[in-house]
Amino acid sequence: MQIEFGWSLDGTAWADGAGATGRVRMGPRALVQLLQTRLALTRPSVDPAVRVAQYSRAVAVADHPWARDSFEADPWSTATTLLSWRDAAVAAGAQLRGAGALPERIDALCAIEEQRTVAAPAPGAADDLREIVDLLADDVSWPLGIEVLQCHEVPDHLPGLWPRLLTLLEDAGVRIEQLAPAATGRPELTVIEAEDEWTAAETAARVLAGREGAPLQVLAGTDTVILDQELHRRGLPALGVAEAAADRTALQILPLFLSIAVDPVDVQQLASFLDLRVMDAPEDGRDHVGLVPARVRTRLLDALADEPGVGGPAWQRALAALEVDEKVSDGGLAFARTLSDLVTTPIPPAALTPSRLRAAVEPLGARLRALGQGDPGLTRASAHLQVLLDVLETMDPDRALAPRELSQIVEASGGRASSPFARPEATTAWRTCSRPAQLRPRGGDVLWWGADREDAHTGVVWDSVEIEALTALGADILEPARLAALTTDAGLRGLRGAERIIVVRTRRRAQKATAPNALLAHLAAERAAPGEGVADVLAQLTLSPGETLIDGRFELAGSRRPLQRPAPTRIPPPPEDLTRQVDPAPHLVPRSLSYSQTEDLLGCRQKWTYRNGLQIRAASVATVPTGNRMVGSLVHAVVEELVNTAESEDRSGPPSGERIREEITAQVPRLASELQLPGREVELATMREQTVRSLVEFFDRLGAAGLVITSVESKFAEPLTLRLRRGDVTVPFTGYRDVLAEDAAGDPTVIDLKWTYAAKKYPDLFDTGEALQLASYAWSLHEDHADVGYYLLSQGEFVAANPALDPHGRPTLDIADLWSRGTRGMTDALDAIGEGRVDARSGQILLDAGQDLSTSRSDAKKTYESARATARAEGALVVDARCDFCEFALLCGMRGDAS
Repeated sequence: MQIEFGWSLDGTAWADGAGATGRVRMGPRALVQLLQTRLALTRPSVDPAVRVAQYSRAVAVADHPWARDSFEADPWSTATTLLSWRDAAVAAGAQLRGAGALPERIDALCAIEEQRTVAAPAPGAADDLREIVDLLADDVSWPLGIEVLQCHEVPDHLPGLWPRLLTLLEDAGVRIEQLAPAATGRPELTVIEAEDEWTAAETAARVLAGREGAPLQVLAGTDTVILDQELHRRGLPALGVAEAAADRTALQILPLFLSIAVDPVDVQQLASFLDLRVMDAPEDGRDHVGLVPARVRTRLLDALADEPGVGGPAWQRALAALEVDEKVSDGGLAFARTLSDLVTTPIPPAALTPSRLRAAVEPLGARLRALGQGDPGLTRASAHLQVLLDVLETMDPDRALAPRELSQIVEASGGRASSPFARPEATTAWRTCSRPAQLRPRGGDVLWWGADREDAHTGVVWDSVEIEALTALGADILEPARLAALTTDAGLRGLRGAERIIVVRTRRRAQKATAPNALLAHLAAERAAPGEGVADVLAQLTLSPGETLIDGRFELAGSRRPLQRPAPTRIPPPPEDLTRQVDPAPHLVPRSLSYSQTEDLLGCRQKWTYRNGLQIRAASVATVPTGNRMVGSLVHAVVEELVNTAESEDRSGPPSGERIREEITAQVPRLASELQLPGREVELATMREQTVRSLVEFFDRLGAAGLVITSVESKFAEPLTLRLRRGDVTVPFTGYRDVLAEDAAGDPTVIDLKWTYAAKKYPDLFDTGEALQLASYAWSLHEDHADVGYYLLSQGEFVAANPALDPHGRPTLDIADLWSRGTRGMTDALDAIGEGRVDARSGQILLDAGQDLSTSRSDAKKTYESARATARAEGALVVDARCDFCEFALLCGMRGDAS
């Protein structure tokens, strides 16, 4: 075997070895692996995270005073850093053993190394190199099968143990040859700089498309995802260069699972886990495959949408429904039970031990294995889990882990996963590599994609005293500048072997400014006249993408391609009329109506048609309550429980502030569990005290007004007849009355509870006679003397005509007139929808006023106030459907690119 060896050649394909049988190109790591195989030194690989965990035990046993405080504060990071220093010292040739007075850092490394017999970390790459050197030094006459080792670098200029290794190989019969510098001239250099990656990709794709089969080497200094899209547009194969990363989907499964296994449970994370799809659907399937079976996912997500917490009535009802659902498999039901047990009894942070974690992740491992069946993403997720289990196996099973330490361990266990875009496609004309040193010095052209500056990797930096100590321990420490020069010289050798270099780069990438690769400065310096700066030379060699277009053709560095300028496309203006005229749809009649549907019919008929007529809904994961809606549901439940338990608590008067506070605390895990997350303590405490003050005021004011609560959250379903042009339709009008009370005469009062920071909205609706929700509640009672009002929970104020509740002297709400206007609006909307004329009224009001979704909320409110006043004068109603929050704004045309 003949080996071409270079310090920067790791990652080079064996096929790059000049095409001759038995000749390969190798870097340091590849050569070590080959020698391990030939010398029978191979061993199972050990994940870096496992080595850190093992080394952490050695650090703890050594208990060196220099590292003690850091290790106690952050054991994982400290062990990781110490291990990297230890490996660097071993690779440099140091024998880490105590030898008199040493610098503190070196002394700590030696003290830890002496504990290898007690807590031995698995060997790493540095140990592999040391083991080979030690074995060859014992005069082993094992046949290596290597005839010639041709070195790009001078052996004595290599760092650490490498000069010694090459000498031992020569003693073992391997002929070591110094490769003479290739006869390279000064390649022609052209730099194309674009403002953005899309323009750069288009230019690079034109270069490749215009080669007409001529050989070319592609040096991909960054990922080629966008370039590959441009190549596909031209019918060319993708280069498929994309770096591995730690944020791939496969590596997010385990962290997401652990986030719901540790107390407190984040219901938003739980919803994300339930909705996580990990495999594409089979060809005959309707849904993508998720970690959680589809029917289980739907039931539990609906429960979270009702109650954003776990373990409450909605969650239990969902589990009970799954138990009797014949379409749920035994495995799916078992996973649902396990998941429920996990999130209803999560691991307390104080009990976050390796043994508890191993038990918690066991069902995830079983589920991944059941679904995997060779799927690369799930196989990678299973490997992530297995590494975590291996790390936990090295630890004391009862040692408590801090949440931050667990997060570090999980991240380190995942490593980096390959990109789904890293899929090169077959091509014979181009050879692709990712580093300049990997270029074959065979002349021809090189297209350098993404020639951006890279940070130099100079390894661990030791001070002069430490270098002296390590040298005494057998190390050969190379200066950082000389180490960086090895990489620079290797890159320049590869580039100078080309006849022409075409650089295509962008001035900005990922919204950050970029700088040219340092190797371009070296190439430019060779062309600089006396007194001329490198920047000036590069500026002379740089073209913009527009300068490559000559007489309607693309021409650059031998690549030519005809271009056709498309006719300019005029982007249509946003629609002026949001009304959709479609075929008549008399079948779109509601099976039942509620106030929320009434709002949609009056405010935006398109919204009702999409949501209720066509049943287009947001995904369940997007409907899990949060913010004001979550807090409002919580306070509603608190009021309901306080009223319903008054008799059992033998309480005749209003509840005390302490009783209200207790009930809030009891309901938070079921209805607002996200407020228990770390960092939200102030928000929870503020909400609790604000609610206590508000509810004390609520019950006291009702009592002072002589009102007695008779029911809360009382459901009603009253028949409503709508006289449509195509015939009368009777549907149930349904809803829940928040609070129903009676005065001494038995006359009812309905109070609707609102948690909102829009303090003027509901008083304005009441004062202008447009509080349709209150009118619907009063209508459902069929009482002539029913009174109505709002209670604003966050402000602690009533909005009502009863002066005992609200001293502002508000007018009595005309229930009959308001309900009549509301039913007339519903009838008109359903008539129009049945005839195929569907408008977006709220959006149209904005457009008619020359406004859109970018209009400030204060200006939009003025527009709606004017529209409401006009409608009142005509005996109609206008409802602000809040287009800025509507999930259908893209469908109606209010949001999105009109082109």
